[in-house]
Parts: sequence; structure tokens; C-alpha cells
Amino acid sequence: MNFKNMKPYSKIALITAGLLLATSCEVNDPFADKMELGQVLPTTSWELSSTVCKAGEEAGFLAKYYTTSDVAQIDHSEVWGMITGAEVAAATQKLISSPAYTMTINKNDTVRGYHMLRSYPHSMAQKVGTEFHLNASFPTSSTLSPINWNSPADWDQEKFDMYYPADFQANFCEKMVNYLTADSTYLSGLRQVYINYPFTKEQIDAVNAKYPSLTPIPFSDSEETGKTKGDLWFSPDTKVIDHYYYTTLSGEVTVEHEIAKKEDAPSNIDPSKVYPVYKAPHWIFCRYSDNTGGAVTSVRAEYMPLWKELVQAVPFTAWIYDATNKVYNVAFSRTYTIRPKFRVIDTNGKVGTDTESKSIELN
Repeated sequence: MNFKNMKPYSKIALITAGLLLATSCEVNDPFADKMELGQVLPTTSWELSSTVCKAGEEAGFLAKYYTTSDVAQIDHSEVWGMITGAEVAAATQKLISSPAYTMTINKNDTVRGYHMLRSYPHSMAQKVGTEFHLNASFPTSSTLSPINWNSPADWDQEKFDMYYPADFQANFCEKMVNYLTADSTYLSGLRQVYINYPFTKEQIDAVNAKYPSLTPIPFSDSEETGKTKGDLWFSPDTKVIDHYYYTTLSGEVTVEHEIAKKEDAPSNIDPSKVYPVYKAPHWIFCRYSDNTGGAVTSVRAEYMPLWKELVQAVPFTAWIYDATNKVYNVAFSRTYTIRPKFRVIDTNGKVGTDTESKSIELN
């Protein structure tokens, strides 16, 4: 064989043997035909009419092929295809302004391994010069239409369960709880949860009952008390000193000691190291910090477990509900792609395949 005179897309067994493709176990690999080294195979190339196609419609193509074999002729050609799927499932919290959080799950898999989509007798091709041209199409399945579920106005738990992983809701809620209660980084977010979510009196009473040594977190109903939860969790007033504190070291741990008046500090404490604690809700510790030169605000450590339990009562749907647009902030999509291959088979059963990767997105 004269390799110098072969067209760039010619194939021999040595090259084709390297094109084994992994497919699902349900279908044999169509590109793993056993061939002898140096064997002459049909030569082919093809182009798709479009890289997108409506599911259920025909996908067009133009194929060109020929053979230089002296002992075989072209018998027929085939289009094979592998179906892959891609899913994106996301949800974004909208209950509070901070932290901004979106959980996204991506899934890509093989829906069906390579299988024959259609066979074409050689008689369908037209001879053009030294090549044969086949202008034809192959089928797609209407069951592979894309699916989109975005920002529904009404919650559909059955649909959510069908599209999203079983642990998605629990993981999402756990992430939000950890953000808000691991420390006081998102203190303003924790306050917003208390204000924005309609906790029942029973929920707040139940959590308070678990921590009898703490002053209870208040429940507010404007009709009942005349105060909103925003009034109860008011912003600390750094113009009003409520009491004072000083610090000591226990090993490498800084311990804060709160006192009513400056003069209540032990005699061994430098008076300049006694700092003000500002007026704030009883579960908030707002104090002057010599390290920052200003006020530092945090949830008191003994209260954080209580707040964690309360925030755990917020359901997934409340986290993702966008009250401004009156929708649930979820976004799910599933799309399918056909990855087709064109094969030419001669009368001796030898197969030539185009090596260029192609894909068609179904819409």
C-alpha cells in the first residue's frame, strides 16, 4: 500500500484499533472489529446538518466514502449513536440577605451506550468523482426532550423529589444552619432569620425549655405584645454603656469577666483594661475591643446552641422562597446529547469509521 498517496482521513487497521470507545455493558462496541495489520478499510468522512435537533425529529447529514480494496466493494453504511445526559439541579436561599448561598448538583451519565440508529444500503449513495456521497438522516427519540423546572410559583414536592437527590434538602438546610451558627460571622443573617421566618410560639417555647438556665428568647406577636421581633432583637446601642468587662488568660484562652461597674474589677486589673459593654439584647455580647478600637458584636456562646436548634426548625421551602417575586428559587434542567458515529462496511465485513467526534444536542 502506498501511504503517501492516501487521503488524510484514510484508515488502516493500525489506526482504527486505537479507537476503542467505552460504552455501556448493554451494547457491544461497534468500533472494536478484529482486523489484520495493514488491512485496507473503507475510508469515510461526514458532516452533520446541524449540531442541534428537536427530539423526535430526523437529524440530517452528508457522508462521503470510498474504498481502495481490490477484493471488496462497499456493501452498506450505518449510523450509530451513544446517548448522554446532563442534569443541573440548583437552589438559592432567599430568606435572608446574607450569606448568599446556592447549592448546585451536576450529573453527567451515559443514558445508552453505542447502538445502531439506522442502516443505509449502498444503493442510496451517489457517485461523485471517485467518492460516494450519502445525503440522508437518522432518527432521534421524542422521549429525550429536555426538561426544565425553574422558579415555580407553587411548590411541587413530588416534582422536586423526582428531579433532585434525596439528601438535597437536608444538606442545603444543614449548610445554612452551619453558616449562621458556627460563629458570629453572619450575625446579621441570624437576626434576619429570627425576624423574617414566622416561628410559632410553641417552637420558641420548646427551644427555650431545653435551656432552663438561660433567659428565654422572646416570642413576639405584634397583636399580643405590641412589639415586633425587630424591636426585640434591636441593634446594639454603642452610645449606652450597660456594664463593663475585663479579660484574663486561662492558659492560652482569653476569658471575659462581666461586672456591673468599673470599680468592681479586681485590684490587679489595670483600670484602662476595663472596657464597656453596650446595651443589646441579652443573648448578644456587644463590647469595646482594644484589638479593633471599636465595638465588637457576637452571640453569647451559651446562647448559640439554642439559636442553632431554632434555626434548624426552618424548612427548606422557607429558605428558598423569594418573597419579592413570589416564587421558589429552584432551577433544574436535564438535557440529552447524541454522539453519533458513521460506519461504512464492505462486502468482506470490514468497517471504516470517521474518527472525528461529533455531537447533537436535543432540544
